[in-house]
Parts: sequence; C-alpha cells; structure tokens
Amino acid sequence: MATLNNALDAIERYIGFPRSRSSGVSRRLQESGILPSGAPGVAPELDQRDVCLLLATLMSAPKLHEAVDHARAYAAMTPGGAVLSPDAPDSIPRSALEYLELKSDIALGGDPDAIDDVRGHRFEFVHGWRELSAHTPEGTVTRFVLPGALASHQQAPHRIAGVVKGEAFANLMKDLF
Repeated sequence: MATLNNALDAIERYIGFPRSRSSGVSRRLQESGILPSGAPGVAPELDQRDVCLLLATLMSAPKLHEAVDHARAYAAMTPGGAVLSPDAPDSIPRSALEYLELKSDIALGGDPDAIDDVRGHRFEFVHGWRELSAHTPEGTVTRFVLPGALASHQQAPHRIAGVVKGEAFANLMKDLF
C-alpha cells in the first residue's frame, strides 16, 4: 500500500504531472468516495487499482469539476466499445481500469520477459473524449472507449492525448509497491 502523498510525488517524478494540479484532482476523487480518505492523523492508503485510476484521471486532463466523471468512465470503458455480457470470456479485460491494473501486476511480477513487454508499451489517455489507447511493442493497438462507442472513429476534429511510456509506468508501480 502506498500513501496518497507518496503516489502524487511518484507520479510527478516518473510521469512529470505537476503536484500542484494532481492534489486538487485527488481531493475531488476523495470527496466523491472514489479514492480512500484516510482518517484523522492517518494518511489515505492506495492500492494498485487506486493508483491506476488516479493516473488515468490525471492524464486524461479533465477540468477539475469533470475529474469524477473521468474516473468513473475508466471503470466503464471496454475494449473497442464492446458491450460485454456477463458470460464473456475472462481473457477480455472488463474495463480500461482493469487493463491498467493487470499491466501493473505484470510490472511488479518476477517474469523478466513480461516486465520488458510492459516497459515497451505506450498508454495514451485522450483529452477530448473518453478513450485509452494501449500500444504494444509489436504494434498492436487496443482502444478502450465507453460501451457502444466506435473505437475506430475519432470523436472530435483534433485528438490530443497524455502519453505514459511503459517504462515510466513500470517504474512508478515498482517504486510504490
């Protein structure tokens, strides 16, 4: 478990996202109950899922009042915008958040080949609409969008995204966990 302050410091160190901005976003997520709040005199502790959610929300660059909606969207976005039935295969990630959590587990695992694979990834968190694009070292792109949306179609005239290299993502997770 990592404290919220440690997570915000590590995100600034490895990803370059300024602490001045991340503090306000994390406070909004705490107020809505998405991130743990801690207790009087006890720092809030985040698990891997919480750190992945915080990173995704920060990198999607929402306006402060939209941070909660962005965070909830990452728990709902599916690969290709597929509407997944409850009996869909377990090999399909159920959400963008679950996918990021799986990649963080791999980054923390002991298999050097799998860790190298995560280090070769590139994660793009789109600003203008809800999308996570995961680029693998082999050139495969998996796009997570809200169910029913067309992942193959750009949803606005311009596409701007916050990019996190797999190397930075793996280093962030190793530092915190």
